[in-house]
Amino acid sequence: MKLFFAGLVATAAAVCAVAVPAQAASVASVQAAPVDPVKALKAQLVSGKGVKITESSSITVDFTANDASMQVQVNTRTVGTLAFGKGNVAAADLRVRMSSRQKGFNPPYRVIAEGRNAYVTNAGIAKALPSGRSWIQSKTSGHGNAILDAGVTSAELQFMLNNASEVTTGEYQGTTTLAAFRHNKSAGEGSVEFHLYFDERNLLTRTVVDTTAQPDSDSTAYDQMVFHTDTKYSGWGAKVKIAAPAAGKVISEKRLDTKTRKAVIKAGYPESGPF
Repeated sequence: MKLFFAGLVATAAAVCAVAVPAQAASVASVQAAPVDPVKALKAQLVSGKGVKITESSSITVDFTANDASMQVQVNTRTVGTLAFGKGNVAAADLRVRMSSRQKGFNPPYRVIAEGRNAYVTNAGIAKALPSGRSWIQSKTSGHGNAILDAGVTSAELQFMLNNASEVTTGEYQGTTTLAAFRHNKSAGEGSVEFHLYFDERNLLTRTVVDTTAQPDSDSTAYDQMVFHTDTKYSGWGAKVKIAAPAAGKVISEKRLDTKTRKAVIKAGYPESGPF
């Protein structure tokens, strides 16, 4: 049973990391506003600029085991900076803290992401690594980097413009299906509700997104998943430069021996990796 819980918590954390980027991209319908929000966003997504984010998120998984109803909840708090490239997020420097009902709080860690790479450190991790090394490098197996998906895109913005209505000045809300929200017909049954907030320039200041996902008819892995994400943005347009750690201070996750790997996980390195 302990192994089952550990695997489910790791899966929930991974799903949460994937889900957060779509949620963070949510933007409202502001047809009556003087500046089109898509144009306002595109003006920000250029090299050398960035934005600060503060995000609190959770994923709650309800499931049935041995005829008993059970629940796993993973909470994540992320604070840091996104650096833009041409039309996207090129790099991120974030401080992350995760917790679960089963394990309590994990030690916080810092992650720098660029390209297909993520570099993770904290004081305990650095102490556990070989002399001179203080960062662990992990590389995605695919072409994308889920950490960099935390930014907004013009396509995601346009979708939200078509699915939101004004509540009050600078505040909008909308609902849609899970499949439509993820632009994936195989995403399964579910619904998404979002609240969005803008400043006087039509730049996003906050998103609150709640997603409820139901399993398909062939799945017995869980009964329901609920995602909640509250993201705040500040400092749009600030000059931002994020660089990878010096090569001499980095060690690949693949080169960690069993003893060192156990030590860095105990110190806060994500057991399932940073992506």
